[in-house]
Amino acid sequence: MPRLRHAAIALLAVAALGLVACDEDTAENNEYVDEVNAVSSDLLASVSSLPASGGKPGQVSRALDQVASQVGTAATDLTEIDPPEDVATLHDHIVTDLQTLEDEATKAAGEVKSGGAAAALGVVGRFVAEANRIGAEIDSSITEINSVLQD
Repeated sequence: MPRLRHAAIALLAVAALGLVACDEDTAENNEYVDEVNAVSSDLLASVSSLPASGGKPGQVSRALDQVASQVGTAATDLTEIDPPEDVATLHDHIVTDLQTLEDEATKAAGEVKSGGAAAALGVVGRFVAEANRIGAEIDSSITEINSVLQD
């Protein structure tokens, strides 16, 4: 069984919204960056607390439920941050991507619960693949936000 915690950390590390602001609105942008970085740091810390290996189906399901909960909390926290106007749409894309990841983790947890050990490996593999895809989208949004804030 893939190591769920390591996979989750790897895919969410992409989402570690490491932004740096450097334009005329530096104070506003830096406040935004600090708030977003705090949310992403909390998310990575919470995902780091997941069990290192998959384990029994019940353990895998609980770990996926934890991922869903933690990602959902991060998405909610991000919705409470007021982004600079020029990156608001990109910020919203990140929130939507995190909500999609939350839904995928919840769905995967349910599939493992209903399918048992035989389903766990395939479900986790599909979840990790989908999470990596979503992580790449988040990374693209972060790169674009950085570009806008540094202009």
